[in-house]
Amino acid sequence: MKVIYLSHPLAKDTPSYGDRDSVILDPKSSILMGDTSNTTDFRLTNNHIGTHIDVPKHFYDSGSTLTDVSPEKWIFTSVNIIDIPCENGRLIEKEDLITTPIKESVDFLIIKTGFEKFRTENKYWNAYPGISEEACEYLRENFKNLRTVGFDFISLTSPLFKEEGKKAHLSFLNEEDNRPIFIIEDMKLSELKRNPKSVIIAPLLVENGNGGPVTILAVSY
Repeated sequence: MKVIYLSHPLAKDTPSYGDRDSVILDPKSSILMGDTSNTTDFRLTNNHIGTHIDVPKHFYDSGSTLTDVSPEKWIFTSVNIIDIPCENGRLIEKEDLITTPIKESVDFLIIKTGFEKFRTENKYWNAYPGISEEACEYLRENFKNLRTVGFDFISLTSPLFKEEGKKAHLSFLNEEDNRPIFIIEDMKLSELKRNPKSVIIAPLLVENGNGGPVTILAVSY
């Protein structure tokens, strides 16, 4: 069995949406300074930073929260990774998905664009790809088991297509049919070469949480 992380570790240089938030990691106690243990002052200036999940509460005020989701919903056994290379910010369209084989039973769709390689550059937060509303609706209508979509760029909303990004969020997180599609942003996909047998998402549980950091494990045999 092989297990890999699909999450980036939170660090002081973690990029953020619009370059406006940060991860703060400062020593609080230190053995080297004479304390009995090492502890860290750990703060996020926004819960949507690093590899994180969006749940309906993020875009719908009456939407379900992290703690509303049953634990078994975080385990996926029909994972499908697709390659849609993006060197620059562009919209991933319905046509990109139609021409890419996706298994009908998919419950977690992972879109690998390769944009992760720009994570230390400004373009990662100011000129990255997005997904069109039409593409989101195509996935919702054609893959009835789909519960989560994840990708290797910083947000579903690209600053190059802000209005389209808002519509895309509303499409995926819509609960009218009791089937929201959760969104995982800023995934670590460089080591993922083929479909894993299963994926486990472990969210940081926060009361009434509209989303937040996640640790994601991909299991292969």
